[in-house]
Amino acid sequence: MTARRLAIFLPSLDGGGAEKVVLALAKQFTAHGVQCDLVIAMSKGRLLGSVPEGIRLVMLEKNKTFHAAFALARYLRKERPQTLLSTVFTANLTALMAALLAPSSIRVVVREANQTEHDLDTGSRLKSRLNRVIVPMLYRRADAVIAVATSLHDGLLRAGIAPDTKISVIHNPVLSSTIVKSMPACRDRQLILACGRLEPQKDHATLLRAFSRVVKQCHSRLIIVGEGSQLSQLRAQAAELGLGDAVTFAGFEPDPQFRMQQAAVLVHPSRFEGMSNVLIEAMVNHCPIVATDCPGGSREVLADGKYGTLVPVGDDKAIAEAILAILDGSVAFPDSSDHLRQFDLDRVTDAYLAVLFPHSQSAA
Repeated sequence: MTARRLAIFLPSLDGGGAEKVVLALAKQFTAHGVQCDLVIAMSKGRLLGSVPEGIRLVMLEKNKTFHAAFALARYLRKERPQTLLSTVFTANLTALMAALLAPSSIRVVVREANQTEHDLDTGSRLKSRLNRVIVPMLYRRADAVIAVATSLHDGLLRAGIAPDTKISVIHNPVLSSTIVKSMPACRDRQLILACGRLEPQKDHATLLRAFSRVVKQCHSRLIIVGEGSQLSQLRAQAAELGLGDAVTFAGFEPDPQFRMQQAAVLVHPSRFEGMSNVLIEAMVNHCPIVATDCPGGSREVLADGKYGTLVPVGDDKAIAEAILAILDGSVAFPDSSDHLRQFDLDRVTDAYLAVLFPHSQSAA
């Protein structure tokens, strides 16, 4: 049987959730007999050294993702993979533009990992209007669209970007290298953890205001794992709030799992999300969760609040109260093992392969 060939297109290999998911899936695809090329527009990222063995890395050497459209089209005409998979909004648009210049026999699948409606309205009013005309036109070239959460599926329909018949909802997989079978015995009851890029979307500013309320009632420490453009601004805010050494900005960590096993609570204060890997990983590690009930998959991951406290977006008082309720033991959550089965990596891999190669028999 002819080997299945897949090209995966990304802007870069920065250390975000989408990149980690793609690398994990690419490794799984290769184990299933798929010949896999990882094509990146920009030759940068903390995960450049983490490409799994057996996967060819193709770097298009561009400065911006959109600038890679013609180079990607040339790659597709030369290599002729059976399927092209892209993820991240700018990469999806670039892949669909490249597909217009590539052989029509190549199946094009785009993965929506964030709130597409938000991406449409990013930028000037003129750009937003153009997006709402051009994006649906480009998405007609896609053979399939993978949405990582039901809310993203619904957003695609509301915006008229893709028809229901083309959209498959496939959740992000568990990425932990080790699954914790039971609650760690020794948690630091004073440690509050947050993991996420230091960008406006993640809203660490509200978290700092919430933490300033918490420390007035309970001696605590906050560790924020991640890097981004708001680091200096957030440091200044922490100093202004008088938090001093109680807040640690830990920078980028490829696998913050051990911190999730230590922390008393993980706080996820996002303004909007796709399907948060951080929440899934925290559940795997039995770390109690406080998360904003933001647009995206957070409510879906936490089963409407069964496995973590959901609070309003931007409400530092509600976040503080939810943290304190976990720290003082008045709130606890049931075991989530059964719920987590839907995020099993093998199960997610099979779902992807069914969309990427719908007419192929499963490789042995």
